[in-house]
Amino acid sequence: MAEGKQGWTALLMLICVCITVGTVIPVGYAFGVVNAPYAFIRSWIMESALTRYSSRLGDSQMTIMMSAVVSIFLIGGMLGAPFAPIFSARLGRRGILTLSGLLLLVSCICQLFCRMANSIEMLLLGRLIAGLAAALVYATQPMYLVELAPAELSGSVGVFTCIGITGGIVLGQVFSFDFLLGTEKLWPYALSGSAIFVLIGLAPIFWFPESPRFLMSQGRREKARVTLMRLRRDEGRVNAEMAEFEVTSEAERKRVTMKEVLCNSRLKLPLIIVCSFHFVQQMSGISSIWFYSIEIFTQSGFTAAVAMWLNFSLGLLNFMSSLLGPWLMKSFNRRLMMTISCLFSAIFLTLLVVGLKLMLTIREFSFACIAFLSLYIITFNMGLGPIPYFIGSEIFETPSRPSAMAFGSFFNWLANFVLSMIFPTVNSAIGPFVFLLCVVFCAYGFLLTCRYLPETRNRDTKDVALLMENGFKSKIK
Repeated sequence: MAEGKQGWTALLMLICVCITVGTVIPVGYAFGVVNAPYAFIRSWIMESALTRYSSRLGDSQMTIMMSAVVSIFLIGGMLGAPFAPIFSARLGRRGILTLSGLLLLVSCICQLFCRMANSIEMLLLGRLIAGLAAALVYATQPMYLVELAPAELSGSVGVFTCIGITGGIVLGQVFSFDFLLGTEKLWPYALSGSAIFVLIGLAPIFWFPESPRFLMSQGRREKARVTLMRLRRDEGRVNAEMAEFEVTSEAERKRVTMKEVLCNSRLKLPLIIVCSFHFVQQMSGISSIWFYSIEIFTQSGFTAAVAMWLNFSLGLLNFMSSLLGPWLMKSFNRRLMMTISCLFSAIFLTLLVVGLKLMLTIREFSFACIAFLSLYIITFNMGLGPIPYFIGSEIFETPSRPSAMAFGSFFNWLANFVLSMIFPTVNSAIGPFVFLLCVVFCAYGFLLTCRYLPETRNRDTKDVALLMENGFKSKIK
């Protein structure tokens, strides 16, 4: 690693904020915007099917249609993930984020005019395209920021993905409130509101530099040096980093495909870690919490309107706790934060199960459940929330990094889709015990971290990669 420490610069902070606003916040927005206008969208679909196809949809058919509206975004994410390394190699990190922004704008246009065109297909297409764009964002945005930042800030910039997702969910909830755009007439504007953030955030993207590591992998040495000087403003630091790039540049010029990553035994363990962390992040139940919290609040005696505001408060807590990420990742080791996050997430989810069962007979336990939910959200954002997004950039070297990040993105979307499909059914069958399934995955994340994740903070990726090249026989340090 290059000698000397370097803190934040104005340019690096501007890039992190703008890229997050323009690409990641719209992804979180897509998660959070659908819930409030759900009834209006359902009513419009029923009316549109009747007028366009002379077909009156029954309750079961409407349930399928609304499930499609929600889940097609996740399907788009799974379909888009494999294309991330292909586009990344041809367009570069900045280019693929620009493409993502364009796809997000097309998605917003489809959703904005779907009601005017009386087209259910436009709504579904818009959600599908948003999912495709989100997959590219998940695989590229953290990698781009980590490759722009000095090594000692890799974790701090990596958590901007988590900040953007949580912030986008809150903004989606705000835009879809009935006193703003969540009305029978304005819900298409709510669904397409993320276009504002795309236009604002990505407006200066062509002024931002391309990743110097990517430039070196393309043989553009002088351009990489100019970019580093612009980012670091320290000639000594630039010389040291360029020397590091020179050592690995020959190997980095050959892109490693997803198939090659999958078949390389030396990359087996880091690939399992990246995919597992993404899978555990979603299977820990964070998405399902937002649906279950409404029921907890209403059973606590609050009205439905107040329960919605309390649910929004949990979303705000989720966002606020994610803001601690840059400081936590800069100050504490990855292994420590991930083990604490997995362990205490499992503990608070277990307590939540106990509280939900006792709440049926002792009403006061409902308030304990609110506390357990809040504590779970805080501990989730200590490690499970941010680390999966950037850990691939810290354990994979440049040639295999895009493919590895794409695998992680795919498993993130897969877990989100699986949980959204099975959670309602399992919840109907066994009630609050469904969260014990989430506890199992948190426990798996805890054990995987303790046994196999090497510490990556302030370490060069090539040194970390050597620690894992023997697979499950590796001695982790």
